[in-house]
Amino acid sequence: MKFSWKILNFFINLESIHFTEFIEKLALAGFEVEEIEENNKTIDKIINLNITSNRKEIFCIINLAQEISIILNIPLKIKLIPIKYYKDYHKNKTNKIIQKSAEIIYIKIQTITNLLNNESPKWLKNHLQSCNIISSSLLSDIQQYINIKWGQEILIFNLNELTTKFLDFNLIDISKSNISNANYIEKIIYNHKDLFYLNKTNDYLTLNNKTQNIILCFIIRKININNLTNTKKIFHNAYYETIKLISTFGKGIVNKSYQENIPQIFLDNKQVLKIKKNNIKYILGPLNIKTFKFLSNHEIINCLKQLKFKVKYSYKYKIFKIQIPNNRQHDLKRDIDIIEEISRIYGFQYFLNHLPNYQTKGNISKKSFYKNKIRYILRDLGLNEVIHTSLTHKKLSKLHNITIYNPITEDQKFLRNNIIENLIQNYKVNSKQKTYKTEIFEIGQIFYSNNIKNYIEETHVGGLIYNTNFIKQNWSNKSTNLNWFHAKGIIENFFERLNVHITWHKLLRTNEYTTIQHIHNYFHYNKVIYIYNQKNNNLIGIFGQINHKYFDNIDKNPIYLFEINLTQLIKGVYLNKHLNYRAKKYSIYPSVIRDISINIKQNKNIHEIKSLVQKNNIDLIESIELISEYYNKKISKRFICLRITYRSYNRTLNNIDIEKINHNIQELLK
Repeated sequence: MKFSWKILNFFINLESIHFTEFIEKLALAGFEVEEIEENNKTIDKIINLNITSNRKEIFCIINLAQEISIILNIPLKIKLIPIKYYKDYHKNKTNKIIQKSAEIIYIKIQTITNLLNNESPKWLKNHLQSCNIISSSLLSDIQQYINIKWGQEILIFNLNELTTKFLDFNLIDISKSNISNANYIEKIIYNHKDLFYLNKTNDYLTLNNKTQNIILCFIIRKININNLTNTKKIFHNAYYETIKLISTFGKGIVNKSYQENIPQIFLDNKQVLKIKKNNIKYILGPLNIKTFKFLSNHEIINCLKQLKFKVKYSYKYKIFKIQIPNNRQHDLKRDIDIIEEISRIYGFQYFLNHLPNYQTKGNISKKSFYKNKIRYILRDLGLNEVIHTSLTHKKLSKLHNITIYNPITEDQKFLRNNIIENLIQNYKVNSKQKTYKTEIFEIGQIFYSNNIKNYIEETHVGGLIYNTNFIKQNWSNKSTNLNWFHAKGIIENFFERLNVHITWHKLLRTNEYTTIQHIHNYFHYNKVIYIYNQKNNNLIGIFGQINHKYFDNIDKNPIYLFEINLTQLIKGVYLNKHLNYRAKKYSIYPSVIRDISINIKQNKNIHEIKSLVQKNNIDLIESIELISEYYNKKISKRFICLRITYRSYNRTLNNIDIEKINHNIQELLK
């Protein structure tokens, strides 16, 4: 969008701000200046501004001036004259054009006669030239100028083609002609003669230097529904300036005008957003000062009022209620949009441009924790992790596949409903390289639909185990293939290390068939078992030998597959909530070790002796260990030797302390 610095100053006083500072503030507010041209003829600057697609309400200079007024907090120099609307629009029988039209929501028609001059002034030609518009005639140039400055559409018809200088407004009507079921042409007619098309370009309207009598038509279309408030506010300003320019430079006579009332659509469509203060605080962060203060309520309210928003703050609930103007409702729909506007008006440069340092650490989710643990265990068991895409080109079961609309390629037409199919394709690639073993696993997402057509996404763990040189019976024999019990032992070891208590079942319950139906046929019908949670008897997964019937050119040696539902697996993890030991403070003083020989009864339990000694001297005896046991048959006596470690938590033990403890032990064992 190109605009003139001089015309912009017509709307807003920018003399107090330096041009360079003005450009910097525009950039900080989100408007990128692409180019600045110096026009020596008009002694003006032409600024080429890049307007983003979400700010489509800025399509003319007055709208840009209003935005700059908000950014710089400077009032406009001119007063905008709004249109008055009527609530009894539908009762007004004279509104025949608006009531019939599907395109118009407001119309004003004006005739001007006896134009004596159709030559544009020099300043108007220079301005259009700076906007890359070639001057043709006064009327055409005014059309272009008003559109650039006010964003208002003006239609001009040569009145001489009607063979009359004065219009009978009762003969103005609307006409529709259907092109097809969905398309139609709508036009304004006068006494059955076409004046203006409303949904088609008016290329037949030709204006030249000899045009003396004209019809001016000012309309507001429904297709500009997002800019209704903006158009309503500036309509009369654009209308009055158009009449003034034509009457001043064209020296014509302005006749009586005709207009139709404005419909109910001009009433404000209130859109209110509720934003929590804490959301603004944590998203914007602290200000770029040493005290790390956040925006206060007063500063937030001032920013919102500067944006022409109506705002109320609830101190009880700490919520801002913000009413969005009609011309901004198309791009301000979420909390983050309003927060971005607050930061834009306050100034992005006043906030910290880096993330603050937090002392607290984030928590890993339970699912992520077990994913990492499963990876560690399976790698430790000798399996290698692989990663495949979730898109596939074929389906085994027609019931549970999800088809992608408009896929990129035919090879990526479906979402996968299992993990093991990709693992089998991986095995086929390895077998071509004559690899004697393929032991792989994958943790990934699978997708399927159930019997009631609900889409389900789950995380599964799948694995493939194939090894022709798995084990030797002895050093002289050759290595043998992996068999059923070896593969099942690997899976059992996996569950044991995860501390999951499972049970194996030969048959699958009928009510759970839909959960695993999409992978059931991959397995040999007589060499498959199902894994159940011992806690709640829920199905966890499946394990078995591959079904060679469904796969061509595959090794006849046994290949074992497994697939496990991660969510059900986590539910089966048994957590040890009670510890069988106690933690206590470690002593900084040295230990003293003594070996003592004790004569005990023949049927006396050694464990009871150790417990009795330790119980009565718990503060000073750290440990008791049985070194030897001897039975003398000649005298029929039993002797044991105990190694006792003494240690105190508050001092170093001496010989006197040790003798006292030994004496106590002797008394206990009598």
